[in-house]
Amino acid sequence: MSRARSVLANAGLAAASLLVGALVIEGAARAVVQAGLARARRDAPALSLSRYHDVLGWDKTPGAAQSVGRPEFQISLQFNSKGLRGPERDYPKPPGTRRVLILGDSFAEGYYVEEAETVRAVLEERLNRQGCGRWEVINGGTIAYSTDQEYLFYKTEGYRYGADVVLLLFYYNDLYYNASGVGPGGEPKPYFEVVDGGALQLRNSPVPAPTRGLLNRQQPGIPPPKPWRGSIALRLLSNRTVDSSPGLHHLLARVGLVEPVSNEPPKEYWPFGRDHPREVKDMWERTRHLLAALKEEVAAHGARLAVFYVPVRFEVNDGVWQLSRQRYRMGRRWDRDAVVEGLRSTCEDLGIPFVDPRDELRKQDATAAPAYYTRDVHWTPAGNAVAAHALEAVARSLLPCRG
Repeated sequence: MSRARSVLANAGLAAASLLVGALVIEGAARAVVQAGLARARRDAPALSLSRYHDVLGWDKTPGAAQSVGRPEFQISLQFNSKGLRGPERDYPKPPGTRRVLILGDSFAEGYYVEEAETVRAVLEERLNRQGCGRWEVINGGTIAYSTDQEYLFYKTEGYRYGADVVLLLFYYNDLYYNASGVGPGGEPKPYFEVVDGGALQLRNSPVPAPTRGLLNRQQPGIPPPKPWRGSIALRLLSNRTVDSSPGLHHLLARVGLVEPVSNEPPKEYWPFGRDHPREVKDMWERTRHLLAALKEEVAAHGARLAVFYVPVRFEVNDGVWQLSRQRYRMGRRWDRDAVVEGLRSTCEDLGIPFVDPRDELRKQDATAAPAYYTRDVHWTPAGNAVAAHALEAVARSLLPCRG
């Protein structure tokens, strides 16, 4: 009896210790999350960084500013009087000035680095190292835009800057969202359908006002975590293991410690595979017509268009590709070169210069200063510098010095 009591006492003590430990971990996790939310509320700008736009779905608020924090970076985001990131620039070009306009999504806007480290700033600095007059680079990028919104931005606002060269930064998920009436955060957006004769027909315009708020620009792309089995600690563990260690996540899910996830790749990934040919064909058809329309619009304003491909990290990092294949159980029907090669072919058919920076980004990502953040999907300052170097070459080729 004495031995049994001792065993029971030890078991009870162990259980109590585990319970106390779990409560301490849970309390710490909740404190971290609440501190982050409180900091976001405290630092919330007087002007919201994002606002509703009846043509574009959303745009940036002129004069707004905000500190954006991540485990991997802390930066200051500020928009000028025209709602763009970068220095104040009048619409008319100063005499003797050459202008480049960048179109794109968050990779172009660069909310993940300081202004001086953005593609815009680095490209402008590189272009002005040599003679050939003064160069100015305008940042027309907006978080979560797809090609249809970038086309509409150029038609309604971007053309006013009188750019000589327009550089479109194309991300893989543009294909999916070019065929969607909602953006990555579920907010309404415009889109185009290809009608009889190959004409583009604008839909969802004017864009309905959102019913549940705009993009969370105080912490772009990061919604507050929802508990898993009532636990914030388990939610944070689930978020951490789902992509970084799919095998461990699967094991933990079997014992209920993390949320089971579907092995179905997200719809944005469909163009890398062969399982949804009808939908992917529609994405490419809309994208092709949008690029043709943008080229025509740019040419009508006396400028030249080039397309720059922005790879997702698994396209330039073999280890990340293998993790992605494991996470979504991608077989041989998945090809990480499918999107870039499809876009290259499309641009060649349309006569649009195409820039593929994968080799340079792959080399940079293998160094001590990788091209991509580990947890955030965007470029580091080093990745931005690689992109700017590649864009410099195409800008100079489209607008060479003379005499």
